[in-house]
Amino acid sequence: MATVSSEKGALLPKQAGGQLPSSITGRPRFKNTTLQRDGAPNAGTPTEHSYQKLTTAGGSSELHSGASVKSVTGTGQNVVDGTAGLTSGVQRVLSNEKASEGAHSSERGARVMDEASRRAAELEAAADKLEQTETVTVNYDTRGLTSDQVADLRKKYGWNEVKPHQVPEWFKVLKKYLSLVPMLLIVAALFSVCVVEDNMRDWFSFALLLFLNNSMVWADYIGQRSAHNAIAAVEKLGAPVCQVKRDGQWQNRQVRDLVPGDVVHLKAGVVMPADGVFVTKGTTITVDESALTGESVPIRKRPGAPLLSGSVVDRGEGEMLVTKTGNDSFYGKTLSLLARAERQGYLETVLHRTSLFITFVASCCAAFLFFWQSFNSDWKLIIPERRYLIALKHAFILIASVAPAAMPVVTTTVLSVGALIITKQNAAVSRLSAIEEAAGVVILFSDKTGTLTKNQLSLFKEESMIEPGYDEETMLLYASLCSDTQEPEPIDRTINAAADMTERAKYQILEYVPFNPVDKRTEATVVSPEGKKFITTKGAPHVIRDLVCYEDQKLREQLNELILNKAKRGLRTLGVAVKPVPDGVAGDAPRWKLVGYLSLFDPPREDTAATIQRANELGIRVIMVTGDQQAIAVETARQLHMGTNIVGPEIWKEEKETGLVQGKALAEFIETVDGFAGVFPEHKYAIVNAMMDAHKLVAMTGDGVNDAPALKRATIGIAVSGATQAARAAADIILFAPGLKTIITVMSLSRQIFKRVESYIIFRIYTSLIILGMWWGCIVILRYQFPSWTLVLMSMINDFVLMSCSRDRVASSTSPMIWSMLRVICLSTWLGFLATVSILLYVVFADPSHCVNWWPRWGLPKFTPDWPLPVSEHFMSYQTNAGVWLLMTVLIQFSFQSVRTRGLFCRYNENNQFPALVIIIPQICAVVVTIFLSIYWKIAWRPGSGPRMVGINWGQAWVTIFWGILWFFVMDATKIGFYKYAWPVITRNVVYKSIAETACQREIENNNVASKVMQNTVHFLEERERNVEKLEEKVEDAFLAAVTDAGELVKNDHGKSHIDRKEHKVSPEPGKTSTEDEVSLPRKDANSFVVSITSEEGACRTGFDDADARTAKHRVAVDQKNREVSRSSGKTSIPLHPDVGKGCAVPSITR
Repeated sequence: MATVSSEKGALLPKQAGGQLPSSITGRPRFKNTTLQRDGAPNAGTPTEHSYQKLTTAGGSSELHSGASVKSVTGTGQNVVDGTAGLTSGVQRVLSNEKASEGAHSSERGARVMDEASRRAAELEAAADKLEQTETVTVNYDTRGLTSDQVADLRKKYGWNEVKPHQVPEWFKVLKKYLSLVPMLLIVAALFSVCVVEDNMRDWFSFALLLFLNNSMVWADYIGQRSAHNAIAAVEKLGAPVCQVKRDGQWQNRQVRDLVPGDVVHLKAGVVMPADGVFVTKGTTITVDESALTGESVPIRKRPGAPLLSGSVVDRGEGEMLVTKTGNDSFYGKTLSLLARAERQGYLETVLHRTSLFITFVASCCAAFLFFWQSFNSDWKLIIPERRYLIALKHAFILIASVAPAAMPVVTTTVLSVGALIITKQNAAVSRLSAIEEAAGVVILFSDKTGTLTKNQLSLFKEESMIEPGYDEETMLLYASLCSDTQEPEPIDRTINAAADMTERAKYQILEYVPFNPVDKRTEATVVSPEGKKFITTKGAPHVIRDLVCYEDQKLREQLNELILNKAKRGLRTLGVAVKPVPDGVAGDAPRWKLVGYLSLFDPPREDTAATIQRANELGIRVIMVTGDQQAIAVETARQLHMGTNIVGPEIWKEEKETGLVQGKALAEFIETVDGFAGVFPEHKYAIVNAMMDAHKLVAMTGDGVNDAPALKRATIGIAVSGATQAARAAADIILFAPGLKTIITVMSLSRQIFKRVESYIIFRIYTSLIILGMWWGCIVILRYQFPSWTLVLMSMINDFVLMSCSRDRVASSTSPMIWSMLRVICLSTWLGFLATVSILLYVVFADPSHCVNWWPRWGLPKFTPDWPLPVSEHFMSYQTNAGVWLLMTVLIQFSFQSVRTRGLFCRYNENNQFPALVIIIPQICAVVVTIFLSIYWKIAWRPGSGPRMVGINWGQAWVTIFWGILWFFVMDATKIGFYKYAWPVITRNVVYKSIAETACQREIENNNVASKVMQNTVHFLEERERNVEKLEEKVEDAFLAAVTDAGELVKNDHGKSHIDRKEHKVSPEPGKTSTEDEVSLPRKDANSFVVSITSEEGACRTGFDDADARTAKHRVAVDQKNREVSRSSGKTSIPLHPDVGKGCAVPSITR
């Protein structure tokens, strides 16, 4: 455990005027801070590291989790806040001299120099005082905690895991009961038992509805919990791991194992596992805290700086001392108040809308039938008593029978089964809805290294280029010195294997800067065995080229040719350069010197070409996005039989000039290319963002911390094997095995899930329309009443059978699948209409009340007329109820075999596989049970209210089954015709027309927006031109004023001065005084100038490159390019404060 103690430090000196610099006031103050470990220390003496911290005026700031410490850690950036005092002193010298107009010029010149020297000495002393710092001492055992200490701390602080606000399990169940469909089932159950019909209460329907409701709710709850448990189990396999020092050795431990006091190794891409303090001496790291604070600019952390859990290491490497874990951390305190809510996928949205659609249609139909039975004259005779209540009861039972109670169960089951299958493919899903979203992916942006290739580099020594003065062993040694040996990347591993590691051990590495996607190189500061200090670097060939070429255009061209020739053969070049570190002697800064270029080869994976071909068969375009050279990408694409239209980084450089890769133009451009080379992380995001804005479903692979934004933006973000924690956190699918095969398998699986769900939706709407159509036709047209309890029983059987469709055996589609509810509704409505017609015709033909001599033509007896119809002299038969029940069961169960495919249901091939036994067996059981019940049902069996039911004979049952199968073939044939003829016409006349109109409308809107943008641009340019003119006038006035002020200092005895515009100086008239009295004018040329370097506001009144102003013997130079202020003596060099130049009265003008 680490504790914090502090002592008050020195205060900053105040500026002239008695106020602190504006950049310091209000900031917290660091104190002398000591972190000590509680409990028994390890054997050995703790190591003490001291770091320089700046003490400021104003409150205090402790190094604890969640503290918002914004003070600058280090002296350089704060010392500049005293620059205003330095420059104001020079200005006061000039002001004082202007007040002494009567003195002689020689005396005045001497006084100027004396005053300037005195003020310079005072300000230099103030600067020295400003640079006084205090020491932040962090005491900790460099060997880390012992196992016993970890066990004790674990008991006190628990596991390092954030537990969000937990929703009670009973509340989850209650929430499901209070959803729409369960509430309808409960209301229908209450009406069935409360309303008396035919002198009895319908306890059977009441029991069936409650059983159906409870079964579906609990099945949904258990399935959902099992799915999340399965995902949690898979996430444990890919749980984040960090390097922790325990018992004196570095160990790989899961993040949840951390306790306060642990020492954790940090590097680029690592997500901060807990709150802590950066403790590595002599180095800094850059941390991205945008997820916590919203600050988009990465923050540099020096030793002693607090680190917040959840932030990401952007650059650098070092160690962190853990101070707070779990819910006590900054990130944990935030998440503990929240319950994680998963984003609802399109599948869940479609199913929810389908459920609402079915319920709405059922409610409208039930409302109509309620009014029809309540006020129709015929039904007044059929239901003479309690007509309104009975009609209302029938309405709610009809809605409950039609409502898709099993839809949530099907959703959860389909996705959880998909997640388990994906797990077997060495992948994990962090978001269930990503499984079905992958079905519509049309473009896969894939990285090259490690995904398309093996990422197993081999060194070609005969292809190396070595500069004169070096040999191969020296070049490999320099490359190895700036390579990681603890957790080497593939490039580092290859170089270390080829280098002489015994010789490498003789060198001392002072600082190591790991690779990052922006700089694209590694760097190390090294001390040789002879004591010489130098810096070595290795990196991308064009990066090293830019370091060593300087202004040598010939060398640049030679290196470009070398790099290109190697790349055309698929060889990956790696530049190596070295630079000596100066020993403090004044002189020109040392420059980088080229050592040579290594040649590496990364062969393509054996299965990549076949996988890409499979992706093309599935209608998925694989586009390569790599940071490697264009020629290497082209050669790799050629070997993998991909398209070789790979564009280089020049399209991003020409963006402002050509406008080719902006907005819609970029999306259209992406459609025409096969890959991108030389890209940076921001380019990946731009590519994905353009396609998403164009409403395309895309997938993106990535592995680095800088890939996280692109992974988050893509429809499906995929973290490849070996990805950083930041990339895994942003991804929807995490791969544990390298290669592209797993990705294509996941997309193929998602299309199978899509087809299962689509079949279920068509089938569910179809069955609902059968029940609605049959009930509506019998009541309105035939004045026939069907027993309501049979609807409940039939609906319950169908829902249980439908639950098995989540495991149906289907083939993956050969094209991306996109939801079309119009197609689903049109097909299911048509099939439901045909089934309703077949049922109504059966009632007309079979029931004796319609006097159709149908059964005798089959050689079978008629149904027994045993139910008098009050509105007619004919009798209806109770046997009709049994026949209709059997016919509806046959039509419903058989039709699933038709809707699951677009072709002939019995033509099984690779696109229409034989249905799974888990589908066929429940359907056969449902039909067989219904056959026996419809035959052997006795009149005395009356489970519910309403008309009775009497069984039919075997002959009548076979005719009924034949009638259903006949209509099933008719429906299957019309289904084929719908997909082949009707849907293309509907698409052409309705869908495409709507799309064309929408596109036309968007084009009009875009033109209007473009017109407004053009108008705004014109106004902006006109306004800017006016501002430039005004600015030029102010500049001229300021220049003349500066000339006048300078002239006042060097007036001769006659009160005259000489202005030399050519030499930019003011002096007394020639020959009157010495040249020592000359004062240089502010420079004013075509590019930049300076008016003055004076300001009482704490910011320089300039913002110009390489501009200066001179007094007699003292010069203050403002270098905006290098962001520093220096004096001619060279003793003082102060970095500019970030605010310098922002509030300038006279900004730079470029003509």
